[in-house]
Amino acid sequence: MFIDQLIEHAHAKAVERKIADVRAGVGYTCVMLDDNACGLAYTFRDELGHCCSILSDAGKLIGRDAAEIIPWAKDNNRLKAAIGLATINAVLNNSFDNCGTGNVLDALEVCAEDTFGMVGLFSPILAEVRKKTDKTYVFEKNAAKGSGLYTEDDIPVYLPKCDVIILTATSIINHTIDDLLAYCSNARQVCIVGPSTPLCPEIFQKYNVSLLAGSVVQNPELALQIISQGGGTMSLKPIIKQVLVRL
Repeated sequence: MFIDQLIEHAHAKAVERKIADVRAGVGYTCVMLDDNACGLAYTFRDELGHCCSILSDAGKLIGRDAAEIIPWAKDNNRLKAAIGLATINAVLNNSFDNCGTGNVLDALEVCAEDTFGMVGLFSPILAEVRKKTDKTYVFEKNAAKGSGLYTEDDIPVYLPKCDVIILTATSIINHTIDDLLAYCSNARQVCIVGPSTPLCPEIFQKYNVSLLAGSVVQNPELALQIISQGGGTMSLKPIIKQVLVRL
């Protein structure tokens, strides 16, 4: 499984790293390590269950080995999975701080003949792609009737027909990533997008992924504050560097 390979890779790089801080916000979850490296992951706030049983380890995370928390990424508890992935991103993503930035749209090669697929709605990207091709499939978990979006049940039917595909990195947290990548095997370009993206070309290149569009946190202390105060992508934008890693 993808997640097992990702965990193994991050685990090997987490030697001697400790958890310095954890914030589970309503938009994102953030983990900072003792070397000030910081990682983000999306918070599935609507899937956390009853408030009395969200995370039994709350209050006991500071000072623990990062290597101990990383395997949480495969836990069925969505918050534990987010904390695990945020820890992985703290371990891996900071090493890409010197990488170039760029617009995902500039890296995507979409032409009129292409069929475009997107799992997770990124409206600004979609608006630009629709200027290049009118053959688009956008999949959302709770797609409203008449919205023009497709449901998760439509993914096996239409995603394998797509030439260029964008997948949200939140699929790692809800453990749908393996199925989605399997449906992308015929695509010319596959891009993983979002602040939850682990910048790990060593693993993604095994799955026909051609581009990683992730983030490096450049002001960890402020990121912790923003997330604690309910901030989301727009609030974090000034303090994260958007990084493109071509595989």
